[in-house]
Amino acid sequence: MFHLMGLFFGVGFAILAALAALAALVYPVFVVWMIVDGVLRTDAEYPGIDSNRKVLWVVLMVLLHPVAIAYFICVFNKVKRGSLMQQPCCPAPTT
Repeated sequence: MFHLMGLFFGVGFAILAALAALAALVYPVFVVWMIVDGVLRTDAEYPGIDSNRKVLWVVLMVLLHPVAIAYFICVFNKVKRGSLMQQPCCPAPTT
């Protein structure tokens, strides 16, 4: 009976360790992916009215890696990159 319980605990611990190792390998890749996406986006694709929102998101993701998860939820899923174009600052000259 105790051998069977030990087997279940051992298998459960092995599965937990494997999932932790997988998360440790995937998370840095995810953070780099979100930083690259943040750098490649235009300012108009960020929520908010502040003109420095792109710089703020990228700096926060570089310094505080868990912010990449918030970026994924708030920015990456909401607006696809390149779908919103910035308005030109001045109209094209007419001849």
